[in-house]
Amino acid sequence: MNRRTVVAFVSDDASASERVSRAVDAVWGGPNGPELRTFAAADLDGDRDGEDPLSVACGVVVTAAATANGAVTERLAALPSNVPVIALVEDATTRTLRSLLAADVDDVVATDDWGSNSDETDASDPLAERLESRLAPDCVRLGSDDVARLADVLLDAGTTLMSTRTDEVQTKIEWTIENVGEHAELDRIVCYREAGGEFVPEYGWCPDGSEPTPRAFEEFPEPERLSTFGNVASPAASDESTDGGGDRAENADPPATVHVPLVVDWELSGIVAFESDAPRVWTDDEVDLYRTLGDLIAHTIARNDRRTALRRQADQLEQFSAVVSHDLRNPLNVLSGYLSLSEDELTPSRYDAMSGAVDRMETLIDDLLMLARRGEAIGETESVPIAAVAEDAWESVRAPDATLTIAGDVGHVEADPGRLRQALENLFRNAIDHGGHDVAIEIGPLAADGGGGMYVADDGPGIPVELADRVFDSGVSSADSSGIGLAIVDRIVDAHEWNIEARNDDGAVFELTFGADATPMASP
Repeated sequence: MNRRTVVAFVSDDASASERVSRAVDAVWGGPNGPELRTFAAADLDGDRDGEDPLSVACGVVVTAAATANGAVTERLAALPSNVPVIALVEDATTRTLRSLLAADVDDVVATDDWGSNSDETDASDPLAERLESRLAPDCVRLGSDDVARLADVLLDAGTTLMSTRTDEVQTKIEWTIENVGEHAELDRIVCYREAGGEFVPEYGWCPDGSEPTPRAFEEFPEPERLSTFGNVASPAASDESTDGGGDRAENADPPATVHVPLVVDWELSGIVAFESDAPRVWTDDEVDLYRTLGDLIAHTIARNDRRTALRRQADQLEQFSAVVSHDLRNPLNVLSGYLSLSEDELTPSRYDAMSGAVDRMETLIDDLLMLARRGEAIGETESVPIAAVAEDAWESVRAPDATLTIAGDVGHVEADPGRLRQALENLFRNAIDHGGHDVAIEIGPLAADGGGGMYVADDGPGIPVELADRVFDSGVSSADSSGIGLAIVDRIVDAHEWNIEARNDDGAVFELTFGADATPMASP
């Protein structure tokens, strides 16, 4: 951290340097005053990627002759707006004025106003007066190294916040703002969120033990600028009611602050306040980093809000599905009971058709519950022989005229056996629904050694072109079916962190690729 205790003088004129030195001593004389550093024009004509000699200056004094140097003009024009530049002008020609404008000079002192005796410089000297009114040498600011370190902190914070779980949001946001506050030598950081027409402190780092309170929007500095998503940086300003006497605690200066908006979906959802009790000059690079932190917090909050809303909707859907399935099972159980009692009175064909319809309704109810449940897509996993699971799944599919062929060694895979069987059952039923009761189905490895994944193919009509991009969406089907079977397959595959794709090749082909965490093993 740097304190702005340097006044820079840029010129090759030694006598002018002595006059500037006396002016600085006249205003801040003594060991606690700012240091005067003198630079020749050639000192500023260097690699801009290196440390700028003027980077620690609280103000710059330059002679008009020095501003004729292009390197000097470039360096002065690049200074932050809160670093004043005062030019010493002896001859105000048109050319001189142009060079002063190019250097973005803030003030001018004519050298002929200095008086006849240059050895007698006091606080009434024109240059001394300008230095006292323009410069704030006791203000703290971040140096270039500090800015670089703070940027590294925010880079790490971005990685941390992007992977935050719901139960970690508060902890990680507050840990991040504490880390930023300590690196920037701030006194407080408070994150306010809009709620009920006022801004309520939700996250904060206040090592001094202060407790932020809700604030009206109008209480923030420059609310109209905040409302248009602009940053507002305010240096510490003296309280006009303070006359140098009285209790300092009662007449304390307001803190130096930076306020950045939290913007979500193009709406102002909150404000982050960065505060320093010490006099502070905020550089543009520093404020940009605080804005980056605000954007990271806004993104984290918005993502968590969406996640919470989705969880609430999922809970409601699961509750609704459970109630509906319960209400459906009651009459279905009655129907199944009476059907069993009537088995001897019905022909086998009629009984089988009615029994199949009951079984299908039970399957649909189970499928709906599967889609509605959250976080229960798979259970414990183990090494599973794919061929054996496929044969078990085929046994539960009622299609005596259809055929299943296992082509090649499909090996083993780390999976939930019950969910893998359900996925294969749904793929088989999908082939029968679309390919007919005598469809031929084949499964096999995607690679010759059985590693990498497997395919399920049929010789049916294939996937309609208009449904190719939506085949795994719930409710999408070209046959007379519910259209949720493949949606369940997609959910089971996703829960295992696998991948599935559909294409046509003389029928429909579903290619299932196993993830890195579920690499298949060859059969023993």
